[in-house]
Amino acid sequence: SLRLAFDVKKRLRENGFANISRCYPTLEGEPFYRQDGTLYILEDVLPQGTLAEDCAETFLQGAETLGEMHAAAKGLASEAAHWEKNRLPQLYAKRRSELAKVRRRKRGSYDAIDLLLLQYYEPYMERAAEAEELLCRGGYAEAVARTAQEGGFCHNAYKGEALRQETDGRIFVGNFDKCSAELPLADLAAYIRRYFKKTEGTAAGISAMLERYGRHCPLSERDMILLQGMLLYPEKFLRLVNEYYNRRRTCVSPAMRERLAAAAKEELNGVRLKSIIAGGC
Repeated sequence: SLRLAFDVKKRLRENGFANISRCYPTLEGEPFYRQDGTLYILEDVLPQGTLAEDCAETFLQGAETLGEMHAAAKGLASEAAHWEKNRLPQLYAKRRSELAKVRRRKRGSYDAIDLLLLQYYEPYMERAAEAEELLCRGGYAEAVARTAQEGGFCHNAYKGEALRQETDGRIFVGNFDKCSAELPLADLAAYIRRYFKKTEGTAAGISAMLERYGRHCPLSERDMILLQGMLLYPEKFLRLVNEYYNRRRTCVSPAMRERLAAAAKEELNGVRLKSIIAGGC
């Protein structure tokens, strides 16, 4: 929400993380202005240059900035932050249940997406179940309770257009409108996935990213287990499957078929990423 984004950025600045745009509240202290039923925010403009995501060094810089940002969120207290101690495990279980229902009720002829689902059903159901177990073993609920008490957040869009680079090399972060009350580790997992997607990712590269992030947010053994679960879970593929079957059309969209096929291939990295993280524990 806009209010949570405002509170997050305010706390980051209070703790010395200035690589964000400054927000200006109203005279009444509200984070947004209302005009004809529309909400507006007033904030400084970020640097124009987007951060290139075509080499490992860029991702090392990004990982360190992410660690700095998460560390600066300590002490965050916002009425707009709604913490749920089992949100991710419950989501993983829900997606597995939905996928099983789709498989059970599918009869008769199969379209291209049905066949794609059948191809990946067994391995991805197993991975989703293992990911859920890893979150439990890593103490997800306890980590959420601790983060809620100490202060923290998940950006949820730490990539691409959200990352800008000043001429002096400093990385600025924008697009806080999607931030939520979730473990900061979810940002790190998503950024590692992005590293593998945009570069020829290596175990050494991931190890270096974890080291740079850990300079500011030390990672415990249980954090590493949680990270394994987040990386193993085929989030994008299951989300698109759920979207497709809940909005089923009479014909299969070529665009949706391409998106699902690309997501299925991308998710194959999950097992390797989990193994890399496990090897570093």
